[in-house]
Amino acid sequence: METTPFLLALAGLAGVTYLMRLLGVRLGARARAGGEGTEASAARIWMDRAVVVLILAVAVTGGLFDGKEIADAGHVLGVGAGMAAGLLRVPMLLCVLLGMVVCALIRLSGFGW
Repeated sequence: METTPFLLALAGLAGVTYLMRLLGVRLGARARAGGEGTEASAARIWMDRAVVVLILAVAVTGGLFDGKEIADAGHVLGVGAGMAAGLLRVPMLLCVLLGMVVCALIRLSGFGW
């Protein structure tokens, strides 16, 4: 790997990471500055939605792909079962265990694409 592109990528990643953290702190302070009313501020609503989108994006990409290839049926269906359990507000540990069991059963059955 070339040194210059590596250092540029490293500096860019460090800078963007710092900016994202700073944005989180600033938005958090702005959300609290509105007082303790019952209505959520626009900054708080935006942060809540951003967290959901980020977690969903990671789950979808991690659940559908295995490296550069599409994941096997057990992996996809296991992640889907875990996410469905999470939507039904099942405790996190049970969501993970359910996903693992579904994945194992699908792989043992030989079902796949």
